[in-house]
Amino acid sequence: MVYFNPMTQMHPRLSYDTVPLPLALHLAMHTVIGLFCAFAGPLNLIDPTKILPQGPTDIVTSGVGFLTLCGLSWGYVFGVFMGRREVVGLGLVLSAGYVVAAALVAVRDPAMAALLAVIGLYGLAILVRYRRQITAA
Repeated sequence: MVYFNPMTQMHPRLSYDTVPLPLALHLAMHTVIGLFCAFAGPLNLIDPTKILPQGPTDIVTSGVGFLTLCGLSWGYVFGVFMGRREVVGLGLVLSAGYVVAAALVAVRDPAMAALLAVIGLYGLAILVRYRRQITAA
């Protein structure tokens, strides 16, 4: 069966319903982040001191923070596949959040800062490139 979707068509001709490779890599990255957070969140719920954040540096490393990031990442991926207009804004906020987190972590852990910066900047570039195709569905 062939589905026709404006997000996947580079030219105004009929084509198979596929996602462009750079966008697919971006969505796979957020899926893996969501998988990690779905695993780490319940494990942090076991320890009573890690359920809620204890300070500003524990916002994401708490159980609730991991589960929130999991929901945001997976909601973003599913929203892109459904062609929702709202997810472009959510993606921009997530990508900007990764860049800000990279700036905050840069002094303590340069390798983690580089990884977060790459995730955020790649996400911003992909959203700028494919935003019209995502919202055209």
